[in-house]
Amino acid sequence: MTTLELQRHNYRAVGPVGAAGHRVLLHVPTTSVFELDPAADAVLGLLEEKSRVSREDVQTRFDGAYSPGEVVDSLADLMALGIVAGGRKDYAIIARPIERTPLNTLVLTLTTGCNLGCSYCYREDLTTPRAAQVIERETAMRGIDLLLREAVDHPRVNIVFFGGEPLTRFATLRELVAYANERAAAVGKGVDFSLTTNATLLTNEIIDFFVAQRFGISVSMDGDEINHNRHRITVGGKGTYRQVAHNVKKLLAAGIGRPVGTRVTLASGNTDVLRLYRHLHDELGIAEVGFAPVTAGKDSPLGLDGDEMRTVLDAMKVLGREYTAAAKLGLRHGLSNMTAMMQDLWSGTRKTLPCGAGVGLLAVGTGGGLSLCHRFTGTDSGYFGDVETGVDRAALSAFLQQAQELHPACRECRARSICAGGCYHEAYVHDGNPLSPTFAHCDFVREWLDFGVECFGEIIIANPGFFTARALTNTPAETSVLTGTVADTYH
Repeated sequence: MTTLELQRHNYRAVGPVGAAGHRVLLHVPTTSVFELDPAADAVLGLLEEKSRVSREDVQTRFDGAYSPGEVVDSLADLMALGIVAGGRKDYAIIARPIERTPLNTLVLTLTTGCNLGCSYCYREDLTTPRAAQVIERETAMRGIDLLLREAVDHPRVNIVFFGGEPLTRFATLRELVAYANERAAAVGKGVDFSLTTNATLLTNEIIDFFVAQRFGISVSMDGDEINHNRHRITVGGKGTYRQVAHNVKKLLAAGIGRPVGTRVTLASGNTDVLRLYRHLHDELGIAEVGFAPVTAGKDSPLGLDGDEMRTVLDAMKVLGREYTAAAKLGLRHGLSNMTAMMQDLWSGTRKTLPCGAGVGLLAVGTGGGLSLCHRFTGTDSGYFGDVETGVDRAALSAFLQQAQELHPACRECRARSICAGGCYHEAYVHDGNPLSPTFAHCDFVREWLDFGVECFGEIIIANPGFFTARALTNTPAETSVLTGTVADTYH
């Protein structure tokens, strides 16, 4: 045996987890997760201790402890994964030309107007409803037609209504739903609708419509009255919590048919994640609660500093452990951040792009221009076609090609297959360039991934049926087993 070197950039081992007390290993290039058996864990431990080992090192450490066959098989499996090699082992990240995007989701920006004046809104073109730019009905219809033409390989399409506050244009929204249903049926497709709303304008009539059309609803809400009213205020400066909470209760009581979720924006001073979750999920009854730091420029006082991010992550881990305990019993937990992580690990997500923006999803601005996603409508970042002339494939393909070129620092990161460089809009806000990597919270992203791998290992060892019986929407790849003794792979 020649000298072997440990390839730390190709794996992450966490634990021990489960009743047997074994470590679990994330294979970074494929996002596969393995439970290490004792021999494989011992061999990996020797390599972690020395970084480079010879035949003599292996013989000295394991003679009499494990059989030669167990040691050889473990080394062979680690070498097959590129975790051990005779020299530097990199998996090439090849930027693939994307000449056609399999579009299946379209965001329709109904208006730039909003009846609130939230202190942290990222929209550059936000106005009051009276001064708003609104999408013309015909422009929106052309967008729906574009979606149905582009989604040739998809039996169902998704239409997301956005704003401003989209419910300020409810009459238009209702007309567009009728048009989309008619046109989708004519071409043999199904259509799903969803909406993000501040919930201040919900009425019984609107709720009944959402129930009838099986809308997916996400409510923007920041927790209890004190925290919500800190930033989510009317144009006149009044808090909106009581109105929102009242309307959310009505929405939940109506039995809309799909889980109602909420996205909590965490700005400086609003980091009590446990309190926010308990209120929104346990007291109000919202099914899915997700947390995200505010999108803020480098000098903004709203952004979370390192200490606040530490507070947030520690609280997220408390909820994550609750999620894990519930999943081991086959029960649901409402922390959507954990559900997203479990989906990625179960499905073996291997991203070369950070999200579906520009690939499965495009957004239509009020003027009909096509943007990467809803966050870019109304910005000066440029368009990728419009609803009249169609998708500018050359420009979009060039952007996606460049987006796949990871920053050198990202290529060493164990979260690279999950993160792929981070949110385009976060980069745009920070640096004015959607392709500029954002490094502000990389350590926290990696720590959250490590935590997720550990929780995933606990769940799948204790209750593998959770991932097939519960509402994890991604379809996992077929289960396979390594030929050696490292472990069974879970996807």
